[in-house]
Amino acid sequence: MIPQPEIMTALHLNPLAAMTVDLPAGGVGQINDDARTLFGGAPARIAQIAAGPASDLAVFFEAVRHYGRYVDTALEYRRLDGAALRLQVIGIDAGKAAEDRIVLSFLDLDAQRRRAARDEERDHQRGGLLHWQRIYGFFREVETNNHLILEAAGEGIYGINADGKATFVNRAAQKMLGWDAQDLIGRDLHQIIHHSRLGGAHFPAHDCPIYQSFRRDKTVRIDDDAFWRKDGRPIFVEYVSTPIYDHGVLAGAVVIFRDVTERRENEKKLRDALAEVEALRGELEQENAYLLTEIKGANPQSGLIGTSPATRNLEAQIALVADTKTNVLVSGPAGSGKSLVVAAIHDGSDRRKRPLVRLACSDISAGQLEREFFGYRKGAFPGAMRDTVGKIALAANGSLHLDEVSDLPRDFQAQLMEVLRRRAYRRIGDLADTPLDLRIISTTVRDLSAEVQAGRFRQDLYFALSVFPMRCEPLRDRPEDIPHLAQHFLDASTRRLKLPRTTLTKANVAALRQHHWPGNVRELENLIERAAILAQGRKLSFEFQEVRPAGSEDILTAQDLKSLERDNLLRCLKRAGGKVSGARGAAALLGLPATTVYSQVRSFGITESDWSG
Repeated sequence: MIPQPEIMTALHLNPLAAMTVDLPAGGVGQINDDARTLFGGAPARIAQIAAGPASDLAVFFEAVRHYGRYVDTALEYRRLDGAALRLQVIGIDAGKAAEDRIVLSFLDLDAQRRRAARDEERDHQRGGLLHWQRIYGFFREVETNNHLILEAAGEGIYGINADGKATFVNRAAQKMLGWDAQDLIGRDLHQIIHHSRLGGAHFPAHDCPIYQSFRRDKTVRIDDDAFWRKDGRPIFVEYVSTPIYDHGVLAGAVVIFRDVTERRENEKKLRDALAEVEALRGELEQENAYLLTEIKGANPQSGLIGTSPATRNLEAQIALVADTKTNVLVSGPAGSGKSLVVAAIHDGSDRRKRPLVRLACSDISAGQLEREFFGYRKGAFPGAMRDTVGKIALAANGSLHLDEVSDLPRDFQAQLMEVLRRRAYRRIGDLADTPLDLRIISTTVRDLSAEVQAGRFRQDLYFALSVFPMRCEPLRDRPEDIPHLAQHFLDASTRRLKLPRTTLTKANVAALRQHHWPGNVRELENLIERAAILAQGRKLSFEFQEVRPAGSEDILTAQDLKSLERDNLLRCLKRAGGKVSGARGAAALLGLPATTVYSQVRSFGITESDWSG
């Protein structure tokens, strides 16, 4: 706080016209003689000499209170007799006494100009070149005395006066901005190179940091802004604006700037590249997780086993179609080996180095199937907490196995047909399509043509997916394959379970041939594994599981119950698409905790090949 006597003394010692103003009323307190002369008397209120809108004056007072010191040349003033004045006003916050008070100092710009004209005339008469150069203009002196430095500088440098008019522009600035110096000198530079923000919005001069630098009497450094070239293109710049004074009077500012457009573009490219790497890393993590799951559940069998005409016919068909891009439809009863045929087609193609991705189509809603098939972006819908790769992306340049394709929801059938038609797909939440190179191998236990006739399956999709139809015959129709399959499953079980070796006898084969195999190859595999465990290296003995009609009074052994429990668990896993937990998982279908079902899966030695065939 400045004491009252000191304020009065300061006013009278002030070389400029000065007065105090009490806020918020705007009453004029002390006033020196120069101010009385300037305004033609002593105004009682500041409003008597303010010619512009009251709001402009209020904004100026607020700036003085906020910054402590503020300079303005835009406010309009008048004498008490109404004559207009052109003034530079310097406001200083005097602190708080009984009321808020500021000190205003006024520089009469017209009087200053008249004095300069008189000085110029006198100096010309005297022939004093040095005096003439100073009066010619402060910035012209700067330009003349520092011409070589300004022109040699790599940074753009320009000067503006207190009205924002350009006074000099060096060669580097001209090159960066695309303007010649003569096009800019004497013009409002803000309206030419700094008029808009990057988004296109108008950039008012009073918000410009360059103007604020000399109005607040402080150097301003900006690291992220844009100037506009003559051709209308923006350039990213960082700059420093420094206010300068000529003999104690505010003259304007000097701005030194650097074009950082290339650096910003390189930084953006780097950020985009890092984002792409991060996205690819996420996709690779998900792809690796999927492949690890596939590997853990993979059937060690490679190729088809058997010598029956049906099996040889399948092998011949696989050899014909594997190395093409044709979509294949494999039909046949459950457990007949359709998944093995799918794997053999993929392994025999030029896509073998890319994944064979399985998508379970049964017992799943269209919405859930869409998310699993296409994938989605983070935030695409409530609960989408991260980018997720769809099965279609995982299978890119590889093969997609649509398991139980006849169960596809009708709504999703239309989406799949559109993907096949356009050979492109769009992840949920994406704005652009992704080109698609994909082969689809479908499997079904139903007669898909009958599903078309019943109106449950689209005819156009049926034709698109069944370009090359194949069929796996039930095991009872190819008895020649039984001994080969039985020996294969016996060897595999003893290796995997580390059991003593057991011999498959002719009597065993004969017994196997007599069975009608309602569960097909899967039933044979389970039967052999169970027999190998019970034999413990001794003679094999088979316990065929018959499907009993409802109401049967036969008593089931513990082994029967265990087999039924395993078969029931397999059916649940098939319906749930291999999922254990969740609303549609096997645990929910069985009414058991998920941890219990996981334990049963391990206990029974169930792998994906047991339920996905």
